[in-house]
Amino acid sequence: MQANCSLCKETLGPEILDLHKSEQCTQRMVVCGYCDYELPAIDIQEHQDVCGNRREFCQTCKKYIRLREWIGHEMQCHVSSYGSGESSSARTIPEREVRPPPLVRPVRAVLAAQHRRLLLTIAVTGIAVMVGSILFQKEESF
Repeated sequence: MQANCSLCKETLGPEILDLHKSEQCTQRMVVCGYCDYELPAIDIQEHQDVCGNRREFCQTCKKYIRLREWIGHEMQCHVSSYGSGESSSARTIPEREVRPPPLVRPVRAVLAAQHRRLLLTIAVTGIAVMVGSILFQKEESF
């Protein structure tokens, strides 16, 4: 019996439907490895190409600079290194380095980490309240 993917409507066998939804479906939600923004898998490459949190290597100062800070970095740090023949506007944002983008994490993994962090915060707060109530307990006189 065939089943349709609820995300992309592709018809698949039931034995591979779960695998398709979690790892192969182009409409599954994934998280950008640069900025933690959640979007459909089909759009992740285009997003990562322009993601403001992506870092590119500046050949002039040998540092990684966030893409959203690139033009300001060029103007502030390298305006004198261009000489009179080349202005800072002649330099462009670098092409993607030959290095793989960060891993695209499934939304469930990110949510699980956030869930654990929240539970830890609640547990620490609860312990602090209990310790505080024991230490600062007032004796009542009748």
